[in-house]
Amino acid sequence: MLPYEIQREIELFVLREARLLDCGQFEAWLELYQTDPLNVASIVYEDHAILAIRVQRLLEARALVLTPMPRTTHLVSNIEVLESNADDYTVAAAFICVEHQGERQRMYSGRQTHQLSRRDGSFRIKLKRVNLINCDGTHSPIAIPL
Repeated sequence: MLPYEIQREIELFVLREARLLDCGQFEAWLELYQTDPLNVASIVYEDHAILAIRVQRLLEARALVLTPMPRTTHLVSNIEVLESNADDYTVAAAFICVEHQGERQRMYSGRQTHQLSRRDGSFRIKLKRVNLINCDGTHSPIAIPL
């Protein structure tokens, strides 16, 4: 069983990631990522370079698709450490993300998995996987990362 202190640190880290997205602190959010995942089959694969471009676009005032700028509320719960090995952890959680843009509101929900590594007194995200509950549905472009 994982010590309570480590479990709590992991919970706070996952909640901090959501808060950074909701507050529009995209550069600080990007710094949470450690490395680019390789050899992973994904419907949407965004390595660190693509995430950096996405963050740059979110911060760019001229992006017409982002006028007005979307705002989000992430609710993350049921945070559970599935595996731990030395300083590496696999963490699962349930989430709901509500995106507001102008008069439009969209909701996404599902499960997310983080592969975390402890580095320099904190954690870094090695891999984040988001499984939408309606993954087989039709989705408009998602502006803010889930």
